[in-house]
Amino acid sequence: MCGIAGFISFEGRRDPGWLDALGRTMTDAMAHRGEAANAPYVSPCGTVMLCATRLAVRDRSHAGDQPMTDPSGRIVLVHNGEVYGSRSAAPPLWPRRTTCDTEFVLQQVCREPDPAAALKPLDGMFALAWHDTWTGRVVLARDHFGVKPLFYARVEGGLVFASEQGVLLSTGLITPEVDREEYLLRSWIRMDAADDRTWLRGIETLPPARYLAIDRPRTTTHRYWHPVAVDDPIGPEEIRAAFDRAIEQRSVSDLPRAAVLSGGVDSTAVVAGLTKLGLPVDGYVLRYEDGIGGSGDDVAHATEAAEHLGVPLTVLDLDRNAAADLLPVLPTRLMRPLLHGAELSMHHLYRSIAADGKVVVYSGHGADEFWGYQAGRYFPVVDPYAPTFIHGRHYLTHSLHAEERPVWARLVRWMAQELDVDMKTVTDQVWERTMAEYRALKTASPLKRGRHHLMRRFLVYVNDMVDVTSSTFTLEDRPVFQDVTLAELSFRCPEHLKDTNEPGTHKGLLKAALGDLLPESVRQRSKQGFPTPTDPGYVRQLSGLADEFGTPFGLPRVPDGLRDELGVGEWMFLASSSAWLDHLAELRNHPRSHGEQSRPPLALAHPGQRGRS
Repeated sequence: MCGIAGFISFEGRRDPGWLDALGRTMTDAMAHRGEAANAPYVSPCGTVMLCATRLAVRDRSHAGDQPMTDPSGRIVLVHNGEVYGSRSAAPPLWPRRTTCDTEFVLQQVCREPDPAAALKPLDGMFALAWHDTWTGRVVLARDHFGVKPLFYARVEGGLVFASEQGVLLSTGLITPEVDREEYLLRSWIRMDAADDRTWLRGIETLPPARYLAIDRPRTTTHRYWHPVAVDDPIGPEEIRAAFDRAIEQRSVSDLPRAAVLSGGVDSTAVVAGLTKLGLPVDGYVLRYEDGIGGSGDDVAHATEAAEHLGVPLTVLDLDRNAAADLLPVLPTRLMRPLLHGAELSMHHLYRSIAADGKVVVYSGHGADEFWGYQAGRYFPVVDPYAPTFIHGRHYLTHSLHAEERPVWARLVRWMAQELDVDMKTVTDQVWERTMAEYRALKTASPLKRGRHHLMRRFLVYVNDMVDVTSSTFTLEDRPVFQDVTLAELSFRCPEHLKDTNEPGTHKGLLKAALGDLLPESVRQRSKQGFPTPTDPGYVRQLSGLADEFGTPFGLPRVPDGLRDELGVGEWMFLASSSAWLDHLAELRNHPRSHGEQSRPPLALAHPGQRGRS
């Protein structure tokens, strides 16, 4: 885990002192993402500034510090994430000065003048920015699955980018504003990344598998990879070989390891794969106290899995008071309201893992999106030979939430009415923006199109949540199943082979591939969601918090009839929305600015020192 940021001027040379101060402000704002930082890079032409904080996981010497420049001085690179290698390895362009992955990426970028050719074969999770000092071009890039985030905004005279929205706001160049229509749209679709936009007006996110080429003042976005959807039967042995390779690639670390071990297929297989390599890893599982609900059998299955694999297991308890205390805090990190109890559990897990001195964390995020979710409402079943635009529209715009979460739907519709926003306009956008990635895959199969939608939207939502909660505590989360080779196998595999739709067969093909790594109880365990609190006492506690914070946007009190129906999710959403909007108002009223004056030199931390916020 690292953090990157920068500024590109569209109006010619800027004062180098101004650019340097801006970089130091941004570096300070993302100090929690790394343990050390160099001074910002300011181009001799005065048009580009790049900066980074570094969490050194491989090669902790200063040779791996960023920004990093190739021996010729042509390319300057900043890099967030972890790149394990390339599927089209080529001889090094120069003798390696380090064993860290940043230099490997730098060689790839220098080797290929076409950014797509450099990015497509990379194995790993990354957000990159590099400046070609000969051509003046700046490139921003995001990994194949969107594991690592990258946000940017067009500001007066240029473009500013960073690993977090809060870092952008720290510059004082952006006014934090919420578009109410966008707020309602994202609230309606819930637990789903809504393309390249964010909850804040003017801040965009670079979609996965894309790069943004900046040839001042022109900017163009390009997609460098998408899976190929064919029906070519694959066997468990091919999946297992790819999984073993993904584990081995992600095994390298010079820092202590931990794993989120829920006792499900995905997390258990990951821990088993690491132990087969003889690597020490500690497991962690969350349990809600005071009967506030969730996946109550996680602890039992995780305990059995840990005993089977011979790894230590820490059970972390989260009570309702601690969960409620997080409500006004987490939205300021997520830069959105809370939409799901998973934000609470992830934050608590990562905080405890960091407190125990672990740094690299393994997880199973992504396995469901590639190997599960065949049945039911996740994939709208349509005639594969009919135009996609006529299918599922009513379901997505009217039935999806109204049937699955009717109280949530009524709450959002009430808010739209009070905010004088036409809900039909909102749901029409839901359809168009949801279908963009559904249509993007070149196939007639609705199931493969649905899987592409899951990968491009829901998985990105999960990845963003994981990044925010883990980076808060200077951790690096490695999702093993978000591997390019595994993903390409998934889209090559006929969907009917993954699940027979019989009891206990969820992710059946994946279980067959990983079966020897799993206890029998794990193989037979039904699918569990993220743990979320549900206790009625917690409902009362959250409703009190929501009343204390006030209704979002200063709306009237929720009508009594609707108020009586609201559950944990709705009250959490209302309370966290108000807390988040208050935070944004505070930023508007007291804008930060990096100023015109010079600041003290940025303190350089030795890689052995670890600072966590």
